[in-house]
Formats: sequence, C-alpha cells, structure tokens
Amino acid sequence: MIEPVRNAGEVLHVIHQTLSPYLGKLMASTAAVAHCRDLGISGTLMEQPQVDQLLEKLSLGLVIFLGKEKSTLVVAAMRREISVLREVTH
Repeated sequence: MIEPVRNAGEVLHVIHQTLSPYLGKLMASTAAVAHCRDLGISGTLMEQPQVDQLLEKLSLGLVIFLGKEKSTLVVAAMRREISVLREVTH
C-alpha cells in the first residue's frame, strides 16, 4: 500500500488553524514549523510517516498546555482534517 503524500503547506495550515484557539496564532504557527525543522521535514510535500511524526511531536508538547485528554482530542481533530486533504503525486 502506498502511503498518502500531501501538500506540506496545507498540512501546516490545518495544524495552525486547529491549534490557534488553544495556543494563539503565533505559537500555533511557529510550533509546527519548529518541529518540522527538528524532525528534518522540509519541502513542499509531506509523506504520511512525516505527518505522523509531526503530530506525535506536537502531541507531547500539547500535554503541557492542554492536559492529556484534551491534547488527544486536538491531535485527533488535526489527524481527521489532514486525512481529508487531497493527496498529491510526487
């Protein structure tokens, strides 16, 4: 089975939109970008394993701000929104 590939900008947009109400606009936008840099994720496309790594890393930090239960719900919401983004070919 081929893993889905998505537009990285769209993935980051979903993450930003989902996190903004909880962390504020600035922190929401910089958190995902900083984690991408730390994980070596770059470019215009993001493969599913990279999305999973990014969401896992974000989840670890969110627990501090939102608690375990709420962070689990927020990450699940991001995962759902990302799953409906159109897949791209590379």
